[in-house]
Amino acid sequence: MAAKIIALGSGKGGVGKTTVALNIGFAIASLNKKVLVVDTDISLPNLDLYTGLEKPLITLLEVLNGTSDVQSAIYTIQMGLDILPCGSSLQALQNVDLDKLGNVISELKDSEYELIILDIPAGLSKLSMLPMTYSDEVILIVNPDPASISDAQKVKAATALAGISVTGIIVNKYKKSVYNDIGIKLGLPVLGLIPQDEAIIKARDARKPLILLKPGSSSAKAIMKISKKICGIPEKKSIFQRFIR
Repeated sequence: MAAKIIALGSGKGGVGKTTVALNIGFAIASLNKKVLVVDTDISLPNLDLYTGLEKPLITLLEVLNGTSDVQSAIYTIQMGLDILPCGSSLQALQNVDLDKLGNVISELKDSEYELIILDIPAGLSKLSMLPMTYSDEVILIVNPDPASISDAQKVKAATALAGISVTGIIVNKYKKSVYNDIGIKLGLPVLGLIPQDEAIIKARDARKPLILLKPGSSSAKAIMKISKKICGIPEKKSIFQRFIR
């Protein structure tokens, strides 16, 4: 059975997309799913920095310039999560063939993984649009501020013109006072709200999974809830909810 490929994108940079992608990966791995997180940000990659994987020698850049195979660029980190980082070598970047990205994703799709998460660049450049075209589903990470919402609207419009369907949004750095029905504004379902929480920042700085470092935090609970939804795992009803039903 082929892996499901989900692209996590955003209109605006700095919304916390890579942190969310990585922690959703950890959460899904904890559900005994075989999952891979791929950093497709060719120009400004950050995924490896958040994992403690210091300057990997073989990355997506080496795969795209033909000097390595994709399996050699995959690393298993904490909680059994697999990641495919993208290097920062300017020399390797010069020889990158972006047209090979489709072949790489196709090869991964037919591998052992159940789910592949693509952490794609923010905005509407070719570097961000191309990975979306190879995805089964696109989810936008949005902050509750006007610039983030406005840029997300532009991405939604552009993807629609390209025949790419955005299936929903995740609101990161959520505050009740400034939520303002972002899903209604964008005309997209909200898959989850990740509150603004010091726990997620501490986990990022410690380079550890949020659900391991701060499992009882509101952000960890939100990410686990979103991850179960992505995996199609039904949410458990409380005794009260079951009684009412």
